[in-house]
Amino acid sequence: MIEFILDNLLLVAVVLVSGGLLVWPLISNKTMGPVVDNDQAIEYINRKNAFVLDVRSPKEFKRGAIAGSKNIPFENFEARLEECPKDRPIIVVDTVHTFSHKAATLLRKKGYKDVFVLTDGIKGWVDARLPFTR
Repeated sequence: MIEFILDNLLLVAVVLVSGGLLVWPLISNKTMGPVVDNDQAIEYINRKNAFVLDVRSPKEFKRGAIAGSKNIPFENFEARLEECPKDRPIIVVDTVHTFSHKAATLLRKKGYKDVFVLTDGIKGWVDARLPFTR
């Protein structure tokens, strides 16, 4: 067995990396919470009246945002938490996931249900040419 592993080190490495990539979505969902891709987000927005929460800075938000989204910058997010509806799904967006995952975690801790993070953030939304205001 050891001889096989040594003779096929590259193959073993590929198998281990592939296995890790297959397991990653399961691990990330448990540690970072639920995420939605663009298609799922559109479904939530159109069919379930999802609230799109943009946690970027006001300056970034003014440059462009998902149509119909609300800007509550992460810097003062806790003070403005009550602006988020509890009776609708919430999709949290950011340029990257640094603040969106933190905001989503905070919302869940405060009792909000159906809180999701947009997988590829604003960049993925724009790249897909989905409704975006400037």
